[in-house]
Amino acid sequence: MSVETKNYDIYNLKTGQLAASISTDGIVQSAGDTEAVAALQKLMQREIVILEHQIDVDPQNTDEEYEPYPEENMCYFGVVTLRPDDPSYFKAFLRRLPYISFYEARPSDA
Repeated sequence: MSVETKNYDIYNLKTGQLAASISTDGIVQSAGDTEAVAALQKLMQREIVILEHQIDVDPQNTDEEYEPYPEENMCYFGVVTLRPDDPSYFKAFLRRLPYISFYEARPSDA
């Protein structure tokens, strides 16, 4: 039986330090890095382009390599755009985060 994660810790990949936390509702809270909070809030307003079959993939339960911008799909076949109001957006945002910023999301222990 798996426990659904309610919060994620956001780490700065440059420093390895905890920068913020984010709830599954998309609420960002500072962990001392106000710059990270502002960056995350801005990034969460952008659309995401991913492979169609990766829409609801849980990164914790897959061995598949995630491709945020699949090069072999230059004609955009099998690619979808997720908007911030899409129910699948949050999971895709968390997986894409290290590719578009210096931050990484990890499930919170709390």
